[in-house]
Amino acid sequence: MKWSYIIICDKCGYISTEKLSEEKAKDLLHAHVGGPQNCTTGHIKLMKVRT
Repeated sequence: MKWSYIIICDKCGYISTEKLSEEKAKDLLHAHVGGPQNCTTGHIKLMKVRT
């Protein structure tokens, strides 16, 4: 069984549409920080999903 990750932001409601490797998910998490909604790492969660 393999695991992938999706990103969910509690502040703006963002949910990533593709399943990512842990490394790519962390890169996207850091890219999402700030932005027009001023999201922080505290708002964003990595959710582990089966692939």
